[in-house]
Amino acid sequence: MFETNFSSLDWGIVAVYLAVVAIVGMLVNRYIHNVDDYLVGGRGSGTALNTATFIGTGLGLVTIMYAAMDGFQHGFSYMTLGLIGMVVGVGLGLSGFVITRLREAKLLTIPEFFHTRYSPRVRIVAGSICALAGILNMGLFPKMGATFLTYATGLGQGDAAAASQETTINIVTSILIVLVLAYTVLGGMVSVIVTDYLQFVILSTGLGFGLYFCLTNPELGWDRMVGALEEHRGERAFNPVHKDSYGGIWVIWMTVHFAVAALCWAPEVSRALTAKDPTATKRTFLFGAPGQFIRLAIPALLAIAAFCYISQHVELGKYFFPEGLSGKAAHPDQAMPLVLGKIVPTGLLGILVAGLMAAFMSTHDSYFLCWSSVIARDVVAPMKKRELSDREQIRITRIAIVCIGIFLLVWGIWYELPDSVWGYMAVTGNIYMCGAIVGLVGGMYWKGASSAGAMAALLGGLLSVTLIFLPKEWQARTDVNAALSLGNYAVCVALFVVFSLLFPDKRRTEEGA
Repeated sequence: MFETNFSSLDWGIVAVYLAVVAIVGMLVNRYIHNVDDYLVGGRGSGTALNTATFIGTGLGLVTIMYAAMDGFQHGFSYMTLGLIGMVVGVGLGLSGFVITRLREAKLLTIPEFFHTRYSPRVRIVAGSICALAGILNMGLFPKMGATFLTYATGLGQGDAAAASQETTINIVTSILIVLVLAYTVLGGMVSVIVTDYLQFVILSTGLGFGLYFCLTNPELGWDRMVGALEEHRGERAFNPVHKDSYGGIWVIWMTVHFAVAALCWAPEVSRALTAKDPTATKRTFLFGAPGQFIRLAIPALLAIAAFCYISQHVELGKYFFPEGLSGKAAHPDQAMPLVLGKIVPTGLLGILVAGLMAAFMSTHDSYFLCWSSVIARDVVAPMKKRELSDREQIRITRIAIVCIGIFLLVWGIWYELPDSVWGYMAVTGNIYMCGAIVGLVGGMYWKGASSAGAMAALLGGLLSVTLIFLPKEWQARTDVNAALSLGNYAVCVALFVVFSLLFPDKRRTEEGA
C-alpha cells in the first residue's frame, strides 16, 4: 500500500543536488565583510532576485505540507488563503504602506524600530518575543520534512517498520538541518539569497512535474478531481464560509494575518530590508503577489489529486478515511507525498523530491538567520549597553543558529502533530505579531504612541501562547482559533492606546509643550 516509484537513481539525484547547494552556500562566505553583508546581504538585492527569494522563502516544504494537509481535508476552499495573500501583496506593492518606510530607515531587524521610536527596553522585549514566536513557529518544520521524505520515497511501508522509519527519518532530518546550519552559519544572508534563487528554480521545476502528472494521470485529471470532491465532500469543498468548512470569521482572521505578517513577520519583511531601494521593495511585494497564491494553490491541488486517487483505491480509502470518504480525514500529512510517489515516474520523482528538499532548506536558512539575528542584535546587544563589533554580532548569531537547530529536533519529536499545521503556525505567529503590528503602525502614524503602550501591546500578544496547548479537538476548530486570535489583536490595540494615554513618553510630552 505504501510502495512508491522512488529508486536508487532518485536518491542519487537528491544527494547530488543537496551537495551542490551546500557547497555553493559555503563558498559565498568569501563575500562576507561586515554585519550588513551577513544579515541583509549588503542591501544589494534587486527586484528580480529579491522577488524570487521572497517567493522561495515562503514556498518551503512545510508550506507545501500544511497546504496539502488542509487541501486534502477542505478541497478548493483552502485556495481562498492564496487569494487573500495575493490581494494583500498587490495592495502593499502599490501603496508601499509601512514597507517603504522600513527600507528608508535602513533597519537590519524590525525590533530596531522599537528602539529608535520607543526605548532600548522595548526593543529587548520585542526581540525576545519575536524570537520566541519564530522559533516555536519553526517547531514542526523538521517533522513535516521527515513525513514527506518517508512517504514520497516509500520508506513508510507498513506499521511493522514504524520504529525503524522513525529512526531513519530523524537521521535524514538531522543531516538536512546540519547542511542548512553549515551554509547559513558560514554565509549568512548572502548564502541565503544565492541558494534561495537556485532552490526557487529547482523547486519550480519539481512542482511542475508533480502537477503535470496529476493532471495527465488516467486515474486523475481535472474533471475527475473536481468530481470526486463534489461526490464525497459536497459544497464545503468549494465554499470556505460553509458551516462545515472554515467559516466567515476564519476568512477575516486570515486577511488580517496575511497583512500583518507582510509588515512585521521577520522572514517576510526581511525582503523589504534586503531590497536595493524603496522602489525595489514595492516591486518585490507587487511582483511576488501571484506567487503568494501559487505557493498555496499548487500544494492544495496536489492534495486534491491525492484525494481523487485514494477515493478509487479501497485499501487506501479505509486507511485515510476510516469513517468514509465524506468523514474526517486521518493521516492527512501522509496523503500527498504518498500519491506523488506512486504517480510520478522514477528519475523525475528524484527531481521532484530534490525540489521539495530545496523548499525545506530554503525556508530553514531564512528562518534560522532571521531569528538568530534578532537574538544577537535585538536582545543581546541592547543588554550589553554598548555597540557590538561586527565580529561579535556574527559570532552570537552563529551560536544562536546552532541552538535553534537543536531545539527544532527536540520540539519536533515532543509536540503532537495537530490536524492543521497551518493553524499551529498562524497561532504561534500571533504571539509576536499581535503586539508588534500595533506598536509598529501606531509608532509610525501616531505621535501619541508611548513606550509604555508599545510594551503593553507586546506583552498582550503573549496570550496567544495558550492556544498551542489547547486540547487537540479545540485546536482543530477554525472558528475558535479565529475568534481568539482576532480577540488578541483587539486586546493589544486597547492596551496600546490606554497605556500610551496614561503613560506618555517624557520627551514627547516636552516636545508637545
